[in-house]
Amino acid sequence: MKIGVLGINYKTAELSVRESVSKACRIKLSLGSEMTESLHAILLSTCNRCEIYFSSDSLADAHSVLLNLLRGEIATAFEHNLYSLFGFDCFMHLARVTSGLDSAIIAESEIQRQVKTAYEQTLLHYPLPSCIHFLFQKSLKLGKQIRSTFSLSQNQVTLPKILFQISEQFFRNLSDLPVLFIGNSEINRKVISFFHHKGARKMALSTRSLISAKEISEKEGLTLVPWDKISSWQEYPLVICGSNAPPYIVDNPLRNAIQTRLIFDLSVPRNVNPLLSRNPQLVLLNMQQLSAMIESKQEKNLLEIDRSETLILESVHRYYNAFCQREKRACVCV
Repeated sequence: MKIGVLGINYKTAELSVRESVSKACRIKLSLGSEMTESLHAILLSTCNRCEIYFSSDSLADAHSVLLNLLRGEIATAFEHNLYSLFGFDCFMHLARVTSGLDSAIIAESEIQRQVKTAYEQTLLHYPLPSCIHFLFQKSLKLGKQIRSTFSLSQNQVTLPKILFQISEQFFRNLSDLPVLFIGNSEINRKVISFFHHKGARKMALSTRSLISAKEISEKEGLTLVPWDKISSWQEYPLVICGSNAPPYIVDNPLRNAIQTRLIFDLSVPRNVNPLLSRNPQLVLLNMQQLSAMIESKQEKNLLEIDRSETLILESVHRYYNAFCQREKRACVCV
């Protein structure tokens, strides 16, 4: 299979390096561009990873082209943080990613949707070779199979759950605590729903499109804050930022007279100025720090993880060999 992946994730690089790579990929590998089409590239960019899946008659040449594209946008050294996988290893990697076994939160379901969306959005812009279709379709199938076969989610430490637990340690009672969510992203909607279920009743949401937030505001009892009033974040003890807007939305690191005591920055690239962490009045936690906390709480899943890994390995071997045999038969017929 003439497939490859060039990527970076939370295991291989600090958040600042991942941000640089993510920004470069968005600039150089936008959907519909001539370069992405020629490489049959699919960009998978999430809060914990940025990966480019591609296909070419010469994987080495395509890999070099991608590296040079990134080098043209990134001023600092980053190559040592990347991983490159080809053929079977690439297939195995995407299968593990889609199954949630390569995630900071083991077996999390969001990555399945993100992989599917990246694949389907790319299809809208240009045709893909059969090997890329096979890679993504079988990986998505395996992702569903792992989640339905194993009980990894039973002991799952979710991001909304750990955010709530940390917040409770800070404020004890969240029912009457003013909480501001910035951004109507998928992750923010999940956190809002969890907090509402746990009894938080003074939540507000600021987003660029208040119309799109109307449904969730009515469902979860949110107060909507206009985007041009975003500076009011300093009036909320707890701020949870998960927006796709350009950084930095939450800024003003030199000001001390603020009411905010805890900020979660769930965005990559980050939406909160890191300098705010120097303010002695508040605590700022980003995705890298939160991922480390989550990872340390997942030991209960070790046996199920081992069984899942075995199933994925056996399945990818079978799928990979079947595809290669099919390619050989096609060459003979030609």
